[in-house]
Amino acid sequence: HNSRLRVLQFLYPPSLLIALLTFVNCISVKAATKVQDMFTASKLLALTIIIIFGFIQIIRGDIPYLQPDVVFEGSHTGVGNIVLALYSGLFAFGGWNYLNYVTEEMINPERNLPLAIIISMPIVTIVYVLTNLAYFTTISPRVMIETEAVAVIFGEYHLGVVSWLIPIFVGLSCFGAVNGSLFTSARLFYAGAREGHLPSALGLVHTDHFTPVPSLIFTCFLSMLYACSQDIFSVINLFSFFTWLCVGMAIAGMVWLRWKKPELRRPIKIFLAIPIVFVLACIFMIVVSFWAAPFECLIGAAIILTGIPFYLLGYKWKKPHIVEKIIEIFTLFCQKIFMSVPEDK
Repeated sequence: HNSRLRVLQFLYPPSLLIALLTFVNCISVKAATKVQDMFTASKLLALTIIIIFGFIQIIRGDIPYLQPDVVFEGSHTGVGNIVLALYSGLFAFGGWNYLNYVTEEMINPERNLPLAIIISMPIVTIVYVLTNLAYFTTISPRVMIETEAVAVIFGEYHLGVVSWLIPIFVGLSCFGAVNGSLFTSARLFYAGAREGHLPSALGLVHTDHFTPVPSLIFTCFLSMLYACSQDIFSVINLFSFFTWLCVGMAIAGMVWLRWKKPELRRPIKIFLAIPIVFVLACIFMIVVSFWAAPFECLIGAAIILTGIPFYLLGYKWKKPHIVEKIIEIFTLFCQKIFMSVPEDK
């Protein structure tokens, strides 16, 4: 088991792979999407193998850990525990949100964006539920909580001499997840810079590859900061607090615009009760998480609040001449170093 984990750690040194994927995203959008397709396919192949062996175990009837009195043994049903569990669960389903960051690079986004979400979410839900069901056919809940790589233990039990395939698939899955986050999150910083909310250097595009190189490198730097943490659940709680606070505020803003400016063009429009329920759910999770994981939430709130003075100084208020000159020099430096220019209007 330990040897398999060492294989996984060797395959996935975080900083090196983040840098490599950033390079791929910088040189070509097509290459980045091909990498994403390849590793998504490898992930689905691995999950299919796990699900098949899980069904074989169910057919045999050897499923002691799926008994109701065993599967929920030692569970904590407090509201705070449920919210933190939702954070970890929703973290795995966060891809639907990233689709919104790349609408400019989609063909016919008015049709394909909702279609992609409608098709992908049921598939992901079914595959993940069946995968977890398969894990419970073989691994006890206690071992599942204590282990660092559940799939590796599952593979050792069922695959025997070829169990080394599972840590490779896990590494490839992580590879694909990081690539997807880099590809989409960089577009968020790029769009913010283009609107004047972030330094203009982040809104530059490479002259030959037409990729947002400065924002990709900035995203790479932030990703490496996250990778420094040794406690993945603290990172998930911190990241989830960020995500659901910002997403909740964004959806609340859309509801407000629906009320205040009903005349605006809305290519994608849904029944108003859905976003209202969504915002209320976000508020519930954020409020309860302050009680369940106060340290991570306070850090997250402090980081978000530090953005207010930067927003006021950098966007709302007129910047002093010296500050504008420094930004101009830095932007020019980035243009030369990254061979990038502002996007044509």
